[in-house]
Amino acid sequence: MYLLIDERGDKGKKYLVKGTDDVHTNHGVISAKELQKKNPGDVIETHLGHKYYIVEPNALDFMEKAKRSPQIMSLKDSALIAGYAGIKSGCRVVEAGVGSGLNTMFFANLVYPEKLAGYEVREDFAQLAKENFKKSGIGNVEVKLKDIYEGIEEDELDLICLDLPEPWKVIPHASESLKIGAYLVSYCPSIEQAKKFYDALIESNGRFLIEAMECLVRNWDLKVVRPHSRMLAHTGFLIITRLIHKRD
Repeated sequence: MYLLIDERGDKGKKYLVKGTDDVHTNHGVISAKELQKKNPGDVIETHLGHKYYIVEPNALDFMEKAKRSPQIMSLKDSALIAGYAGIKSGCRVVEAGVGSGLNTMFFANLVYPEKLAGYEVREDFAQLAKENFKKSGIGNVEVKLKDIYEGIEEDELDLICLDLPEPWKVIPHASESLKIGAYLVSYCPSIEQAKKFYDALIESNGRFLIEAMECLVRNWDLKVVRPHSRMLAHTGFLIITRLIHKRD
């Protein structure tokens, strides 16, 4: 796979391509035959002389180009979860509510070569996620067409990440499947859902440290030294919890 970045940088368009077919850009055609001769770091021109830089794509590039379901967890939220939970290579992670698999791809890239388990009840979403994993070369994900409300098959987990309508139903199973010191996180679109999840945690068979937050990102234009007029503000509430004790 090749990532082609317009010579204008951030102002230009990016193309993620296999290199088997000619690439039709806004500034002319890039020959597949010529592209196959190139390596990351090289520059290639269209038939009109417009230049594109060739870069080796990473997981985030595949996520940007993947097919999406109607609602996804944004990168800012995924990164915040991974940072708080200390997710790294070898960590054992379960995700429920896989959707199109973009968040799954992010975590799978971090925990590689460990395999990530993703629970999804909708067959169409599970199939879409599998297609995205195949296109991006992500091979360390097992998508389970199962309802996590009924139980979690994995144990000794470092993180369980939920994007579900009723996350409180998972708490009893999570208390049994998580390591002591590991994390249970729920992405909640509404504050009412977040409060109900919190109340269920307090009444659960586990003792959790609980933090509730939202992540807002504002980019700056350093050419004129002011923030951009648009920002990626509220997307959802993150309830980040850490299991510290299992009650008898």
